[in-house]
Amino acid sequence: MSEVATILDRCRAVGLTLRRDGDRIAIRPARACPGDLLADIRAHKPDLLELLGQGTTSPWYAVARQVLAGEFDGGHRSLLESVLIGLRSFEHPDCREAVARLEVLLGRRKGAKG
Repeated sequence: MSEVATILDRCRAVGLTLRRDGDRIAIRPARACPGDLLADIRAHKPDLLELLGQGTTSPWYAVARQVLAGEFDGGHRSLLESVLIGLRSFEHPDCREAVARLEVLLGRRKGAKG
C-alpha cells in the first residue's frame, strides 16, 4: 500500500474525511486530526491533492456520492454488485468509502449501513 493510501486509511480510522478544495486539503472534523497525522498529510500534500482530485469528473464519482447518501440502500443485489464492480477501479477516497458501504449492504463486511 502506498504512503498516501496509508494516510487515507489512517484518516478514515479516526473518522476524518479529506476533500480537495482548490490547492488546499479540507479536513473534517479538523479538531479530531492528531498532530502526527496532520504532519503526514502536510508532508504528502501534493500526492494527496492529486489523488483527491482524481475521478471527480467521472460519472462513477457521482455514483459513489449517491451510494454514500444512501440512495442505493435496499437496491437489488445484482445492481449493488454491478455498482461495486464499477467503483473498485477508482482510488478516490469517496469511491473507496462507497465500496466499503456496498460490501456492508451485500453482507460481505460487518459495519454500520449509515
